[in-house]
Amino acid sequence: MCSIISEPTSSRNNYYKLWEQLELSVAIHRTYKGLSPDSLFSMALRVNKKRQFLFVSPLLAKHLAVHPALALGTGTLLASLLMEDAGLPAHPHAPEIVQMIETGVPDVKKIRKALDYKSILPEKTVFIGMAETATGLGHAVFHHFDKAVYVHTTREEISGLTPSFVFEEEHSHATSHKVYAPEGVLEDAEMIVLVDDEISTGNTLLNLVSALDGQFPGKTYKSLSILDWRNEKQQQKIGEMAAERSIRLDVLSLMSGEFDLIHGSSPDEPELASLAGTGSVAPVQIKDPGILLHRSKTGQRYVPLTGRFGLTSGEHRGIDAWTEKVVSTLQGSTGKKPLVIGVGENMYLPLRFALALDGNPLVQTTTRSPIFASDTEGYPIKEKVKFKLPDAHGVDQYLYNLNGLEIDKIYLVSESVVDADLWQPLIACLQKKAPVEWISLTETKGEIL
Repeated sequence: MCSIISEPTSSRNNYYKLWEQLELSVAIHRTYKGLSPDSLFSMALRVNKKRQFLFVSPLLAKHLAVHPALALGTGTLLASLLMEDAGLPAHPHAPEIVQMIETGVPDVKKIRKALDYKSILPEKTVFIGMAETATGLGHAVFHHFDKAVYVHTTREEISGLTPSFVFEEEHSHATSHKVYAPEGVLEDAEMIVLVDDEISTGNTLLNLVSALDGQFPGKTYKSLSILDWRNEKQQQKIGEMAAERSIRLDVLSLMSGEFDLIHGSSPDEPELASLAGTGSVAPVQIKDPGILLHRSKTGQRYVPLTGRFGLTSGEHRGIDAWTEKVVSTLQGSTGKKPLVIGVGENMYLPLRFALALDGNPLVQTTTRSPIFASDTEGYPIKEKVKFKLPDAHGVDQYLYNLNGLEIDKIYLVSESVVDADLWQPLIACLQKKAPVEWISLTETKGEIL
């Protein structure tokens, strides 16, 4: 394995050397009061020639396992930024959440109290979370606003539905985003809030706003992200687009800075074999009358509470009852250190489910994003497994750093199960780590409508 170093080689100049021939200079301009850059990101190598590195978040519950209080609290801080930007009082528990994120010490009582606080924006607002990494983050922001609507972008191909709009994310491993918003929601919106974990160059933001304004003109836009890496030229490009279209676009983030790629070649990684084996777990099926009739082209079913097809603030409140219902189905002890694994875009529901568990839970979500793994001191991605996403057309999925987790129970939360046999290689892998309970949020149905 190649030598990978993730610590800054010079704290003054913030040089990150990720490989012998890949080096970046990172400058931090501003962070949210009380937060350090180390609490917001680390760096790793991507297996992607379009973008050879990535900023790994310790807060999202995507590439790294995290306590649900930290992931949900990150959404609360972004919501507080938006409240203040709109002239409303800041979230009253923001300072406590900052301390929790900075120290990395979760406080379940504080986050539950923080989740009770909600505000109403002065404009009719739609929140859009970015797939796949920020679907949970977008939902966690939306949680704090009444009289609003949430929808997240998706890479899913839905049979019989035409997307409201489509746009491209050029540097991503999977580039096309689709949005299936309910009829009239985007037309009637006065403000659209776009939530992503990171703005790197601003091109995705530019493409998204251009696509939206082309079909739904006259909106005000707010962009919320943990990190904003745009340099002066990239900021100017966004400003020129907004001026040309006569729209307002404000960018709010927990940290802003910029990076410069000094050397740009990354190593080739040996091909990683997909998981094989047969597990011994069958899914516990949640019988939910709220199942959507929409199906993917491979027969996957969907639950409305994810927000993939639009979710009002009133409908969002049903997640409390949903959480109680799912927890009531659990078999035996929940464990003292449970790990909840969500699948792909389904991030927020596993976070809320984990928060309801006893003990010291962690949450992680499978991802399409391939990252180099190396057991090098200071490097965030130590090891990984690859498997084919069940009930999909050969999509590779990854899980990272399972071996380093101290856990005694695993909950695999899947939105749908079409063919249970296709899940068994992943089940077999997880069973080597801890006892597995598999939950399907819809009843298993093999037929495709």
